[in-house]
Amino acid sequence: MSVKPRRAVRLSIPAGLAVVFAGLCALAAMAFALSQNGTGKAPQAVTDPGVRSGGPGAGTPLSGLTATQTTAFNDGQISFEATFNVPAPLNSNSTTGGLGPGFNSNSCVSCHMQPAPGGGSAYDLPGGTVSQNPLYGVYQANGATNTMPSFELVNGPELIARFPDMSTNLTIPDGTVHQLFTITGRTDNFKNCNLAQPNFAQAASENNLVTRQPIETFGDGLIEIIPNITIINQAASECSSQAQTGVCGTVSVDEHAGDVNRLGWKAQWRGLMMAASEEMNVEMGVTNEFFPAEVNPTVAACLGNPVPETGTNFISTIQFDQFTGDPERLEMFMNFLAPPSPARFTTQALQGQTDFINIGCTNCHLQQYTTAMNASMGPFLSNKNITLYSDLLLHHMGNCLADNIAQGSAKGDMWRTPPLWGAGKRVFFMHDGRTSNILTAIYDHSDQDCIGGIGATGYQASEANNAVAAFAALGAQDQQDVLDFLRDL
Repeated sequence: MSVKPRRAVRLSIPAGLAVVFAGLCALAAMAFALSQNGTGKAPQAVTDPGVRSGGPGAGTPLSGLTATQTTAFNDGQISFEATFNVPAPLNSNSTTGGLGPGFNSNSCVSCHMQPAPGGGSAYDLPGGTVSQNPLYGVYQANGATNTMPSFELVNGPELIARFPDMSTNLTIPDGTVHQLFTITGRTDNFKNCNLAQPNFAQAASENNLVTRQPIETFGDGLIEIIPNITIINQAASECSSQAQTGVCGTVSVDEHAGDVNRLGWKAQWRGLMMAASEEMNVEMGVTNEFFPAEVNPTVAACLGNPVPETGTNFISTIQFDQFTGDPERLEMFMNFLAPPSPARFTTQALQGQTDFINIGCTNCHLQQYTTAMNASMGPFLSNKNITLYSDLLLHHMGNCLADNIAQGSAKGDMWRTPPLWGAGKRVFFMHDGRTSNILTAIYDHSDQDCIGGIGATGYQASEANNAVAAFAALGAQDQQDVLDFLRDL
């Protein structure tokens, strides 16, 4: 018996409904594909694996240091971890004096301890123990009468405050750090200083408050000696393909020497010596030979210490590394800090590395640079390929990430590409530590769904939009592989 073919049934659908019907069919097909995830299983959740377990993988000196350099590294670390008090014992090898009159913390390590001294904002402790924001142990130390600003959360990152504009009329640019605390009320406040904290609540109500978290210093000694021309050539290479990638990095040029700045959130520093001395002055109120004036000189009773409060020690009996002041010792410590060590990449992480490259993330997060051929300090710094995942250039990041603060070559929407080495041990991401979730951090690079910023408008689109869109278009497994890769760095 022959079987007749079944007659096709033709439905008569109005043209407008046909378009709607086709769209619904496409959405249904997409939903089915996503739900199956190519495996016939339930949809896969893409999650941040979280802070990598195991040892810190950072905080050690570079290999190859001489005995003398090792001594300098160790003594520099003592200065880095020292707690500063208000009285300043001058002309000695002491590193415990000169705090205030305004300050953000009383030691370098309190803001740079994750996952080891020299790192970023502190939170995660060995063994998975959760610590509180270290500033909660600082702001009322020694009887200080400070109140904690509302943006400093107990389980959040330490945040440094800046006002984009002067509070007097909000039309004159400011952009400077406004120190969180003062020495008012401290028992070692020998001059009876009575200095008020900045009015952060008012600044916030005026939409005139932005914050930044501490930045890691691992490997910065290697970054410091990358030749200028290498970074300049990278910028030219990026901009030549801007039409395809949307990426065109800007070199941060020192306005005095024409040198290429490459350190800090906005590439505001050329080298570690300037960074160390400025941060001592701004973050702890410690004057030094590079910055010999107090940040806040408004109350005469608060200017009790001779300046600079730390400087060259003209004492013949101390060893060479203690002859210099604290900024120099800090510079030696950071200069010799090795880059973070990645984990052994899993198969998934290796696939994630490939995806990371293919979707265009390395257009900004350049995998590798090479240091200068001949470093005067020794071969351990010379001609080294360093896998930092940063081009060290400034990029327009759109309205969502803009802070309206210009620094040097950086405009109000521009940020230096932060190195990703050590991301596996990082707790807080983005310049303001807004998230602990690396997946959220990826999407926050785009300005298509603005959830950040301070209401800034008029900036050009984020240069990361194309890469974020490409990431969003990946399947769930590929997205997870990218996150696994980043957490293995």
